[in-house]
Amino acid sequence: MKAAFIRNHGGPSVIQYGDMPEPEAGPGEVLVRVRASALNRLDLYTRAGLRGTKVAPEDMPRILGGDCAGEIAALGEGVDSVSVGQRVVVNPLCGTSPPSMIGTNRQGSNAEYVAVPVENVVPIPDSLSFEDAAALPTIYLPTWGIVVREGRLQANETALVLSSSSGVGTAAIQLIKGVVGATCIAATSTGEKVRKSKELGADYAINYKVENLAQRTKELTGGRGVDLVVDSTGAAFFEDAYSSLARGGRYGICGVTAGYQAQIHLGQLFSKQLRLFGTFMGSTDELRRIVDAADKGQIGTAIQASVPLAEAATAHEEMEKSEHFGKFVIVVP
Repeated sequence: MKAAFIRNHGGPSVIQYGDMPEPEAGPGEVLVRVRASALNRLDLYTRAGLRGTKVAPEDMPRILGGDCAGEIAALGEGVDSVSVGQRVVVNPLCGTSPPSMIGTNRQGSNAEYVAVPVENVVPIPDSLSFEDAAALPTIYLPTWGIVVREGRLQANETALVLSSSSGVGTAAIQLIKGVVGATCIAATSTGEKVRKSKELGADYAINYKVENLAQRTKELTGGRGVDLVVDSTGAAFFEDAYSSLARGGRYGICGVTAGYQAQIHLGQLFSKQLRLFGTFMGSTDELRRIVDAADKGQIGTAIQASVPLAEAATAHEEMEKSEHFGKFVIVVP
C-alpha cells in the first residue's frame, strides 16, 4: 500500500512517500480503508522526535498520522459490532495501559490502510464527508473535555479561547456557540484571524499582538472576567488569561505549544475559588456525541487546505509556519 512515513526524525524533508506492507486486522481490530487523515501538532512532533515522541530505531519506519476517517475493509477475529463497508471515524488514542496514539506509538493513518481496535471506531452519517470527519477527533475530544465535561460551561457564561485560529481554537468556538450557546471571546494574532474567528461564531475577538489580552478581556466583560479559559498554548498567555478569570472561573489546558512553565498566583486560586485542570483526548463515547453534534450542524470543521497523501511533507511545512486558520487534511485516493 502507499503511505507517508519516516525512517528517522527530522524536518519535513524526512517524510517519504512510497510502499509499505498492508496491515492486517488482529483479534478485536478492524482494518480501515483510509480516505482522509487530518494533521495535528502531534504529527509534527512525532516526525521531529520532540516532546516524548521519539521512535526507537527498531520501530522504524513509522507511518505518520493519527486522525482519520474511511471505510471498514476487514474485520478481525471476534468483531461483530460493525460491518465491512461501514463509514467510520477513528479515535486515535488506543488502549489504557499504557495508552498509545496512532501514528506515534503505533503505525499511523497517512496510508491507504490502518488497523485499529474496534472500540475506537465510530460510524459517521452520510452528512459528514471523510475530510470533515477526519478533522474531528484530536481537536474536539480535548476541547469537549474542557468545555463540556470538566468546564461545565453554561449558556449564561462567557469563555475565552486562546489561539482561536488553531484546530482546538476553531473547535472551541464552535462548541461554545453551537452546543452550549455561551458567549465566546477569541484571542488570536492577526486582523485576518480576528475576522475569521468572528465568522466562525466568536462574539468578540482580540488581536493580542496589538491589544493587552487581560485588559481587553476585562473590558469586554464589564470588569467581571470570564467563566472559562480554553488553552491549547501553555505558558505564553497563561498569566494574562488566568488573571482574566471571574470568581468561580475554570481554566482548562490541553496543550503547551507555546511553553511548558508558567507562574500561578496562588492567592487568586483560593480567594476567587478558581479551578485549574488539564484534559488529554477523550473517550469514544464522547466522540460519538461529537459526531452527533456535527451531524446536527451544531459544529463543523474549519479546513485550511486538503492535500494528497503524496504531498504530506508540504502539509507539514505549511503547518509549521503557523499562518493557517483551521486544519490541514491529507486526502488518500
